[in-house]
Amino acid sequence: MSFIQIGSGSANLDTSFEDGFTNFIKKNRTTRKILIVEANSMHIKNLKKFWKSKKNVKIFNLAIIPDNSSKKKMTFFYSDKDKPDYQLFSNSKSFVLRYFPDEKIRKKKVNCINISSFFKKNKIKKIDYLSIDIEGMDFDVLMNLNLNKFFIKNISFEHLHLSFIQKFIIVFKFLNSGYYFSGMGFDIRKSDWMFTKGY
Repeated sequence: MSFIQIGSGSANLDTSFEDGFTNFIKKNRTTRKILIVEANSMHIKNLKKFWKSKKNVKIFNLAIIPDNSSKKKMTFFYSDKDKPDYQLFSNSKSFVLRYFPDEKIRKKKVNCINISSFFKKNKIKKIDYLSIDIEGMDFDVLMNLNLNKFFIKNISFEHLHLSFIQKFIIVFKFLNSGYYFSGMGFDIRKSDWMFTKGY
């Protein structure tokens, strides 16, 4: 079994808030494989610094995309007004403009891989906890993921930016795939939901 976080920021080296997934890993002191994926290269130095004592942690500077996409690179957008933590790093320019409407929006190309290919490449078949917080792509990634292809015990994802109909559709998918709602997910601001496989 393994633990995977997709969209990690700088773990607990962000200046504004703590990361729920990071706190969970620290509390449980697991020796299992931990994969940390972050698209924003500005966080990688902090991630390596934070996790340097953990030999079971592997860090990837990648964008995870839906299984119906074969792109190798993707353009992401951000604002310098988001310094120093650059929490908003999205492939949707309009998503960034929603929070920084009068600011200059910068862009950066990021290597990407679809989620199933990432699992296969890293020989992942069983996942204890999967945490996804990818600024607007959560819905597409989860909706295009075959939940019967991999054994994922717990899935935490950000629901904050989903429309009512998207929430309905994704909850139906989880229930139809044998998951149940098990409470709030990893985000300490309560913007994540957790779904657990089995009853």
